[in-house]
Amino acid sequence: MSHHSLLRHGRKAAVATVIAAAALSLTACQSGKSDAAGAPSAAASADAGSGSGSSAAQGSDTPAAGPKADQGSSSNGSGAAARNGSKPSHTSTKSGSAARCTTATLRAGWGSSGGGVPDMHSDAQQTAAVWLKNIGGRSCTISGFPGVQIKGTDGGSLDLPRSSKKPVPVALKPGGTTSFTIQLLPSVSSEDKKVEPEMVLITPPNEKQHFQLKWPYGGAILDQSGATHPGTFVNPVNMP
Repeated sequence: MSHHSLLRHGRKAAVATVIAAAALSLTACQSGKSDAAGAPSAAASADAGSGSGSSAAQGSDTPAAGPKADQGSSSNGSGAAARNGSKPSHTSTKSGSAARCTTATLRAGWGSSGGGVPDMHSDAQQTAAVWLKNIGGRSCTISGFPGVQIKGTDGGSLDLPRSSKKPVPVALKPGGTTSFTIQLLPSVSSEDKKVEPEMVLITPPNEKQHFQLKWPYGGAILDQSGATHPGTFVNPVNMP
């Protein structure tokens, strides 16, 4: 081979080498671009991860917000009601207070250990007593004035006013009794406005149902309806 041919061949080889090098350089640049494009994808995944992390953080805030929500619901609803409801129950249990005595758990009758039989032929004020007995299976508390209405033989009636005495609560065990008194002013004059008792309706304090007791003492009661200080009135339970 001539020197000229060798030189040409060398130039071709050099050109081929340059072209190959350029091709490799181009491939590396393209590969760099691909990696650079891949990095944002990784960053996007990281953002997605941080996004889910943010959701997780919000999720972790939710339990923190949970007690607040619970406190809110407690203050507005069942929580407070449960707490408020438990206090009276606990206090009642602690104090040992009994339920109110009702007409259904009581029995009534005339007389008491401290009461006598009124003299309906006297012109002086008399006392009639009524006992109340707890016939229920549990203790109960009674306090206040009973309602007393006297039904006359002629169809008239007399509603008794209350005295000025203050009621005192009375606890009644099963089978226990208490009483109240009726102060009454008999009528002994034919000219008096009067009521001849036949039946007496007695309503225990804070109740609507009543007992009917037949009047056993005869005579008549002076009707002072509308009087400022009538001589016939009722005292609270357990007050003579």
